[in-house]
Amino acid sequence: MLNSIVDIALRYKVLVVVAFLLVVVFGVRAFRAVPVDAFPDVTPVQVNVYTESPGLAAEDIEKLITFPVETVMAGLPKVSEVRSVSLFGLSYVSVYFEDDVDIYFARRLVGEKLLEARTRIPEGYGDPTLGPNSSGLGQVFWYTVESIDGKLTSMDLRTLQDWSIRLLLRTASGVDDVTSWGGDEKQYQVLVQPRKLISYGLTFKSVMEALAANNRQVGGQYVDLGSEQYLVRGLGLVGDTRDIGSVVIAEREGVPIYVRDVAEVKEGPSLRFGAVTRDGKEVALGLALARIGENAKNVVDSVKAKLELAKKALPKGVAIVPVYDRTELVAKALKTAESALLEGSVLVAVILFLFLGEIRSAIVVVVTLPLAMLIAFILMQYFGMSANLMSLAGLAIGIGMMVDGAVVMVENGFRLLAHQKDRAIDRTHLILEAAREVMNPIAFAILIIIVVFLPLFSLTGLEGKLFKPMALTITFAMAGSLVLTLTLVPVMSALILRAKEEKDTFIVRNAKRLYLPLLDRALDHKRVVFGGALALLLAALATFPFLGKEFMPNLQEGSIMFRVTGIPSTSLNESIGVARQFDGVLKRDFPQVTSTLATIGRAEKGETADVSYMEVLVSVKPESEWPKPVGMPELAAAMQRTLEKAIPTVVFGATQPIQMRVEELISGVRATLALKIYGEDLPTLDRLAVESKAVLEKVPGAADLSLEANKGKPQLIIKVDRDAAARYGINADEILDIVQAGIGGKTVSTVIEGVKRFDLQVRLDPAFRDSPESIAGIPIRTQTGALVPLSRVATVQTDEGYSFVRREQLQRYAVIQMDVKGRDVDGFVKEAEQRIESQVKVPEGYWTEWGGAFENQQRAMARLALIVPLTIGLIFILLYTAFNSLTYATLIIANVPFAVIGGVFGLAVTGQYVSVPSAIGFIAVFGVAMLNGIVLVSFLNDQRRQGLSIRDAVRRGASLRLRPVLMTASVAILGLVPMLLSHGIGAETQRPLATVVVGGLITSTVLTLLLLPLMYEWAETRREAKRRSSQPAGGGL
Repeated sequence: MLNSIVDIALRYKVLVVVAFLLVVVFGVRAFRAVPVDAFPDVTPVQVNVYTESPGLAAEDIEKLITFPVETVMAGLPKVSEVRSVSLFGLSYVSVYFEDDVDIYFARRLVGEKLLEARTRIPEGYGDPTLGPNSSGLGQVFWYTVESIDGKLTSMDLRTLQDWSIRLLLRTASGVDDVTSWGGDEKQYQVLVQPRKLISYGLTFKSVMEALAANNRQVGGQYVDLGSEQYLVRGLGLVGDTRDIGSVVIAEREGVPIYVRDVAEVKEGPSLRFGAVTRDGKEVALGLALARIGENAKNVVDSVKAKLELAKKALPKGVAIVPVYDRTELVAKALKTAESALLEGSVLVAVILFLFLGEIRSAIVVVVTLPLAMLIAFILMQYFGMSANLMSLAGLAIGIGMMVDGAVVMVENGFRLLAHQKDRAIDRTHLILEAAREVMNPIAFAILIIIVVFLPLFSLTGLEGKLFKPMALTITFAMAGSLVLTLTLVPVMSALILRAKEEKDTFIVRNAKRLYLPLLDRALDHKRVVFGGALALLLAALATFPFLGKEFMPNLQEGSIMFRVTGIPSTSLNESIGVARQFDGVLKRDFPQVTSTLATIGRAEKGETADVSYMEVLVSVKPESEWPKPVGMPELAAAMQRTLEKAIPTVVFGATQPIQMRVEELISGVRATLALKIYGEDLPTLDRLAVESKAVLEKVPGAADLSLEANKGKPQLIIKVDRDAAARYGINADEILDIVQAGIGGKTVSTVIEGVKRFDLQVRLDPAFRDSPESIAGIPIRTQTGALVPLSRVATVQTDEGYSFVRREQLQRYAVIQMDVKGRDVDGFVKEAEQRIESQVKVPEGYWTEWGGAFENQQRAMARLALIVPLTIGLIFILLYTAFNSLTYATLIIANVPFAVIGGVFGLAVTGQYVSVPSAIGFIAVFGVAMLNGIVLVSFLNDQRRQGLSIRDAVRRGASLRLRPVLMTASVAILGLVPMLLSHGIGAETQRPLATVVVGGLITSTVLTLLLLPLMYEWAETRREAKRRSSQPAGGGL
């Protein structure tokens, strides 16, 4: 079948050329159309449910809201896990679905279940709603709204952001929502004086009812006046503070009592749960969230276009300042991948010319490289993939492998043409002969390379989303290379190649001079050579356990972000002060810093942090402008040391924007590694967490260790004394109304100004709620009309509660976050587990689990440990099919373990760990090692069929195949050298992979050229001896 494809291609040369010209046209179009991104979208299928219940403490939120929502969601089909955080005034439940569930179907399922959840939440405690349809990495663009001349207040800036800029940006293509953070939300406030209320015989509730009832707009159908129809509108909306103050609450002896008689009415800022500072000054921040499945670059481009429109409508003295732009990272990451591709391709072209010494042959092979890539881009577009760091890395790994088939084909055609140099020849027929000689081994070798990458398709979770694009692009490129080798390469060889005398180039000549005597010596001293190779393999296997394991190296995004955690009792103003200090310290000691952006507490939705927590994004100058060259991780570490000395009251942790979000999405924590302790009782969890932290601090490698300080949130507890209240004829409801509405404030209506909407809130005057004493003295009217202070019917005391309550698997848990530095994560976890087991007594019903990168690494390695042996089994079957011989299949497979040697020593020498990228490197090495083995064994068999003795066949075959074997190995090695030496954004994730492939190919090529001929001769000699010994027996029958 393969031969007939080549035959047809050579018969219709023009059609083949035209077909591939069309591939070029469609490939270039696909290359331009394929969306670009920094990474594949690794976010799980996740639907968030938010319930706001202003004023409620974390423990109450968990009991009344989170638990009912969680239990309802846990019963949904294909839910992998449910996580939740309950904190002051907010319940956040995150429902994770399996990867094959469509996000819109998942949202519909959760939306339907919300109806049931609402019935389980007591009335008046909040209404659960779906969060934005955006992934965890959806924050693609951040900007601040700032007053340049200082004339606008933070309330004016927030109003501009909410009602001008935000509305415009929400119309940008691909934007699901725009979140506002910082500044002051405007509201209309009615601050009630309780003594005036009492003097008029009014209640707090009567003020709220009057305001709600007197802010309406109605329609009265229509009336016919003559021949015309008039619509009837009743306008009674309040428009400003004067209107609100003029609302009548009641009348006494014909005299109306207005709101202004019992309260102060004014515009003011609402209560805040977060703030944003840029360079120490408060600003309003906008976060554009990309819809799930949208391409980040396209979304950012459309947001920027809308921002230009928004700027035109802004008042003078207001500026919109972009502070984080995902496309900058996308551009840098793509530059890393593209330069690796381009430089690799150039090196491959140079190598081909140096080995072939003939420009025409080199052209035929080099043409296949961009064409195979274009075929890959066409398939990427068809399957809806993006061009990102991982998918383009697949092409970079495949550079060498893509041309392997073409190298073998062209080299064989060139050799046969050279033999017919002085005769009249039919070039087409000769190329067909050359193709037939090598077609089967080439096709099987390419097929085996594709099969070798099958284990990557079995990966799930984060590692699956990261590495499947890589496996797919390699598969696409190799499939393209197979099609090219069967069609275009023979056609171009027939059209371009000329019969020339075959001369070994300088490189090949010297290689043969070195190789042939070595081969003879190896064949004569089989035991020594085999023993040496085995010793090397055993040394590599012995080194392997000491390499250490990690999930994957940290990708350097070129940004620095700090997690800053204060004690739970920290107020918002205190945190803003810390942010200012932070900015001052960094700008004083680090000239690299251009600006800092601190996001404190939480925005209205999407964040689950308390005001004691902030994240600070540090912007730095380009590295060329730094006083002295240092790496970004080293700079971050130096900053952290300086900050810890300058501001000892808080805990710092250095991270990066995307890294932090990915860590949080996967394991619910914002760190590389986390120890989770599950159980029922919060105080017991606290105790176990403190004991475990003390143990972990002593484990070598633990860095940025932080136990989420949870207990210690000061609370003012007003507890109803039911007996005392009953004596005065006062209901608990009246007292709790004063706590909720009087102290906390209650929104009773909305003031509408054009498209803007502002809350109308009723609260007690600050003098009655700014201290425990003034709260205790709030006057309450009894049934008899007497006045009693609040302290007579309720106790007012201070206590400590919890900042938040985390839940997972329908259980509470405490979490200790950490990074591991200077050693591998796997070894750290094993040692930490042993120490905790021996030093911390965990009661029944409590258990611990590790989260973060460790979880992914364990899952990925377990999956690969199962799938790789199965894949090798499948490859063995393919080899058996190709050669119809168990011996030859075993010979080639037996050569594969020796490819491990260079990879293991490569990692050991460079100080890198065994990670998922390095595991993929080993897989790639196996593929190339087998390709060389297949080609060599099939050629040795051809020499035997021509009647040569075993030794002569081995020597001649090895000598003839030396050039293609060295070429395929060299192009694979040099194709990856740019990736190995790169220091661009994202290079860290590709370096272990390139190290393993380069190291592995060096040893595998040497051993293929020495061990395989040796093993072949040994196997063939035994087979011959068996045949001879069985012949007399056969003759006697």
